[in-house]
Order: sequence, then structure tokens, then C-alpha cells
Amino acid sequence: MCNIKANQNNKKSFFKCTSGSIVLSLAIMLPAMFLCMVVSIDHTQTMRNRARVSEATNEASLAIVALNNKNVDQSAIEQNRKMALNYINYFINHKISDDFIEGIDATIDVEYEKNKRVYSIVYKQKFDSLISGKEDGKPDESNQSILVSNKTGSYGNTKKFDRIETVDIAFISDFSGSATCLYNDYNCNRYSQQNGNADKERLHYMKTAIANIINKFKQYPEYKFALVPYDIGVPVQNKTKNLAGGESYSCSIMYKLKSPYNVVDYNFWANKNIAYQKWSKLEKNGIIQDYLKYDYLGNYEDTVYYNLDYFYYLYYSQILGPALGLHTNEALVDKGLCRLQNSTESLNNGTAKYACDLKDPDDYPLNKKNKSIIKSQYAKIVEQYDHMFSDAHPNVHYSFANTETVDVKGTINTLFSEMKTNIITFNRPISPTVADFSPFQGMCQSPLYNNGIMSEEIINMQSSFERFAEAAKNLKSFKLSPRLIPFSDDREHNSKILDYIKKANWRPGGGTDTITALLRTVPVIAKSNAARNKIMIIITDGKDDTGADLLRDQFLENGVCQAITSGLTSSDNKEKGYIDEVASNAAIHYVKLSPKAANLKTDDEYKKVYGKWFTNCMKGNKQYLHEAQDYQTLYDALTRIIQTETGKFINKSESE
Repeated sequence: MCNIKANQNNKKSFFKCTSGSIVLSLAIMLPAMFLCMVVSIDHTQTMRNRARVSEATNEASLAIVALNNKNVDQSAIEQNRKMALNYINYFINHKISDDFIEGIDATIDVEYEKNKRVYSIVYKQKFDSLISGKEDGKPDESNQSILVSNKTGSYGNTKKFDRIETVDIAFISDFSGSATCLYNDYNCNRYSQQNGNADKERLHYMKTAIANIINKFKQYPEYKFALVPYDIGVPVQNKTKNLAGGESYSCSIMYKLKSPYNVVDYNFWANKNIAYQKWSKLEKNGIIQDYLKYDYLGNYEDTVYYNLDYFYYLYYSQILGPALGLHTNEALVDKGLCRLQNSTESLNNGTAKYACDLKDPDDYPLNKKNKSIIKSQYAKIVEQYDHMFSDAHPNVHYSFANTETVDVKGTINTLFSEMKTNIITFNRPISPTVADFSPFQGMCQSPLYNNGIMSEEIINMQSSFERFAEAAKNLKSFKLSPRLIPFSDDREHNSKILDYIKKANWRPGGGTDTITALLRTVPVIAKSNAARNKIMIIITDGKDDTGADLLRDQFLENGVCQAITSGLTSSDNKEKGYIDEVASNAAIHYVKLSPKAANLKTDDEYKKVYGKWFTNCMKGNKQYLHEAQDYQTLYDALTRIIQTETGKFINKSESE
């Protein structure tokens, strides 16, 4: 009943009976409010669950691209669908069985677009079946069902695919003598001259696979490639010509050496003769007790100087002169390459009859500046030679960087901080590998074989002078190959490196020292501007030399691989200027060109084939170890490495 007395004012109102107006208002408004709330809650719940489904498919796509099986067969398709189903079940209330997925009310598919290398997860499910909270798990048929799909233009689609990122890829390629072995000669591990069968050599399919990989990605400027060829050391190009007018080259390594070997001028000694046979005889006779402490100049000054001077002249007269068409001493003098020394000068200084210093006077061994180097360093270089070539040190090899001289932990600790000072580079004499012209004759031999300075025939020649004559024929036309090709900002870099590889007629030679090559790659890949991915791919066919294998294992045991990858991803190294950019990802992969590495299953099998590359460098992770026995398997391995390392999770709009 309405209270009339309480409504005696003269103002008009919407309802004259104010008590009844409240009840009527509520009667109209409350159902509308509840309806809005129900719709809002339902819509929010719908959006929340749609997001949940999308997140599930997004996460599934990340897992599926890691498998990267490309839906190659029905087994691969089922593997991908199972992976996606596992992720979706993790995110929803009611677990869905494989049988239910095959039903009418639900489908799940993994699509792979080969041209774009794109994976997409497509999932459809009646909405109530997905989100119902009923204990029996049955959908509430009184409500309208909604189809949810991850591949729709309205809601969005998440894909995981091998997106083109900024990537540095360094091919660390074995150019030792065993790369000349034939495909099917599984036990070959030595230099073999294949007459008429060069296209069947291991080197041939390595070269072809690398060239085709670069060709595949050359259209993408985000991908940059480098080539780090190696035998014992890495050949690098010089800006200057050799004395006959052809190209010249240097040999490069990167180590921190122990004292006193860290103060040796290796570039000075690289083309000098140190009369080691004389000193080894004195050592065997007990006259020399310690190579480092013996007073060579005090006891045999004439012998020291004469050998330095005479073999310097011998190179001019037997190799350089004939390369220029100068076959007599008089012709060398007339062309200003050598000079005749007077007898008094020769007698007093232990020098040869002719001094050949006019073409390169700074390198002449007996000028005043160089005599001081000889006085302070001669004993050190004699001991270095003894380490490399005598039977007294069976655990070293033909490099002055060996287990006796290298500071392993010091090298690792200063890998980035002392990068410049640890790089040791010396001019490599272009001559047959004899001690006459270099104490470091065993290092960086592959360009010599590639240019006919060395070959199987030359090795078998009876006389050194015959070898010199063959070398003289090729000095003027010498072209450095293989050689280190670093990364470059040149837009045509990929095309240029591809052109170089295609035109190269490689003839490898020399020993195998893989850890030297990996270390020398560090400054190459550190000083480049790719911030996203840095990939180092070691491609080798044979075993490391005896001695080199021991040094390698010492580095692997002390965590050199981890030091390299963590250093490349270190913001601290970037701030200190040690690296150009901080990489988001850095990885080392090892490819073994051997059928013996195929079909390995157990850790023991991997350990037997890959040694400490498996146990220490890769920490037992098999995905970083690969095998190849021909072109196709190598090409597939390289493709798989690059696509796996550069996979990227992106949104639909970014992939179109």
C-alpha cells in the first residue's frame, strides 16, 4: 500500500507512488544486470580458454620444430601430432586420448610448408568438451558448442620455423693430407695422390657441400660465412707479393705460450737455418746438457752465423733466382739481389761468399738489429726445434705450439682478453718442406701442395736440389689457396667466397691439428657483427697428429669449448671491447667424414669415435656430433645444423 501522506509535495515524479517505483525498477533491472554479468563472465571465460588453447599450440610448435622431422612420413606425422597433443592436454581440464582426437568432434594436425620451412599447429575442438568442469567429462549439450582453431585469421596463428636471422657460420675445414683419400677407403689417413680420381676424394665432396650450402643461403644478407682451412696452423693471406712476384702467405695460430717461448720472434726465425744437426750431435755426445743454457755464440759463433747466412743465400740462388730466370751468382748480383762479400768480411764473420740482402735487407740475418735477436733467442729456437722433431719428445708434434710450450689454462683464461697478443703469425717460406729454409717446416703446408711446391713426386725425389728446381717453377705463379676468409660487411661477401670456393683447385697436404684451428677461429667469429647466432662447424676426416691429440685433449678437458661459447655471449666481453657484438647463441658442431661414425647409439660408441669432443666439448650431447661419408650426407648434416641453430618462434604476420 502506498503512503499518500508521505507524498504531499507538489513536485512531479516518474511514479507518484515512490515505494512501488523501487520494486518495479528492481524487477526490470536485475534480470538485465544478471544477463549482462552472465554474458560478460561467459565471454571472459571463453577468451581465457581460447588463450589457453593458443598457448598450448604455441608451446607445442616450439617442441615440434626442435624435432624438425619435416613430416617426412606417416611416422613423423604421428610423432608431431603426439607431441602437440601432450602439450594441449597439459593446458586443459580434461585429458584427451589419441582415440578421441580421431573422432568427429576434434582434430589436430601439424602442417609443414617445405618452401618456407614453416611448422603450424592446427587444433579444433568443441569448446564445451574442452573446458567443461563436469566430473563425468561429458559436454553440456544444453550450451552451444564453439570450434576453436589455432590457425585462423581472426584469432592469430603462431608458427615455429627456421627464420632468417643474423647468423655467422664458420666452416673450420680440414685440409690435411688425408683429405685426399677416396670416399670408400675407410682406413686411409695419409696423403694420397689420386691420378684421375680427384672427384672421388673426401676433399671434393667437402668443397662441393660447403659451396652448395653457401649458394643456398647467399640470397639472404643476414647469413655470413667464413672459411678457416687448416692443417697444422691456418694459412692467411699477406698483402705483399713474394720475391718472385707471386702471392705470399703466412701461417697463423693463437696460443699463450709458456716462458721463455713467449718472447721468441717467430716471424724472424720462420725462414732461417739453425744448424740443428750440429747441436743434436753435441747433445748426444754429452757436450750440450741443456739446449736452453748452452752458449752457442760463445763456442760456435762462426757456425751459427755461417748457416744463417749460407742457407739464406741458398734460397736466393736455388729457388728465387731460377724463378726469375737468374741461374748464376753473377746474374743475382747484376739484378741487385745479392752482393759479393770480400774474403776478410767472410772470414771474420763466418759468412757465405755471397750475401743476399739487397731485396729484403730488414730480414737479412746478419744485420746489426737481427744479430741482437740471434743472441737473445737462438737457444730458445734450438730447443723448440728439438721439441718438434727429435725422438726425445714423443708427445709433441711438428708445431712450435705443443704440449711442452703451450700454457693451456693461460690460453683459455685469456682467450678474449689477450686475443691480439696471443695470435702468432709468421711469413711462410715458399719452399719444399725441408729444414734448410725453416725450422717450422711442418706448419701450414697445404698451400704448398696446392701450388705444386710439394707433391708425392717431389717427396720421393732423391736430391733436395731437384725439389728446389720444382719449387722455382711455381714461385712466380703462386696463388694462395686454401686461405682464411674472415667475415665481411661487404654486401657481396657471400658471392665472393662462393666464387672463390668454386674456382679453387684444392690439393691439401700436411698434418692435422684441429684444436689449433678452433682456437684460431675465435678472433674471426668474435670480430663480426652478427648478434643472434654464431655457429662454428668443424669438418674433419682424419685423426689429429700424435702430440696434437694430447694438446687437444688438454684443452677439451679444461673447458675450452665452454669458454668459447660463453665468451661470445658475454655482455662483459662486449663492454670491454673484446667482441664486436653479444651473441644470443653460440655453438660448436663437429662433423666427422667417416662411415665409422654412422649408426652410433650408446655413449660408449660415441666416446670411442669422437673421444673428448663428445665427453668434454659436447658434454655428452649427441646433437652436436655428426657423421658423413659422401656429399649428400655431408650436405644434409650442414643443412640440419644451420636450420636447427637458427630456428625462431614468430607470429603469423611475421611469416607471410
